[in-house]
Amino acid sequence: METLTWFGLGVGLASVAGVRAFVPLALYALFARLGFIVPPDLLGLPADWTVVGVFSGLAVVEILLDKVRVLDPGFGYAMVVVRTLAGAVLFETMFEPGSLLDGRAVPGLIVGGGIAAVVAVLKVLVRPNSSAESAGVSTAFLSGLEDVVAVLGGLVGLFLPFVPLLLVGFLLFFLNRIRKRRGRKYGGLR
Repeated sequence: METLTWFGLGVGLASVAGVRAFVPLALYALFARLGFIVPPDLLGLPADWTVVGVFSGLAVVEILLDKVRVLDPGFGYAMVVVRTLAGAVLFETMFEPGSLLDGRAVPGLIVGGGIAAVVAVLKVLVRPNSSAESAGVSTAFLSGLEDVVAVLGGLVGLFLPFVPLLLVGFLLFFLNRIRKRRGRKYGGLR
């Protein structure tokens, strides 16, 4: 039963990493520093305030760059690799703590990276790139919604297995509905 719990926590955090790479890493480092997480070993990094600060700074930069409309969708495609790596590391750290430093980590890295990559690619493909595609919904609002899902999913994902996967699924469903709504709204004008 414990293995299923750790697997669920890894799946949840990997799926959130597919939305925002550094938010779940920053939350993980913070909770490890505060002592809420038993396996505080993330990439062999010490659980100190420097690691928390670096990941938090990178999370803020990622969030701010996602709000710049000129960078869409190129920034999303470029971040797929980073989000895949973050998901792989988070999944493996939760599922089998301490295995990143030896050879047992490869299957977990592949599973976590695959989950994060699928979410990241779907997010880039489904998210409307302009106001014309979003049927009147602001792209800044959509980016803010992604931020909320990443923060809530990261917070919940550290304690409740599989729940962040539901949040990410809701986000992808919402983005897809907006894209389809635009198609129906202007479908007869073509």
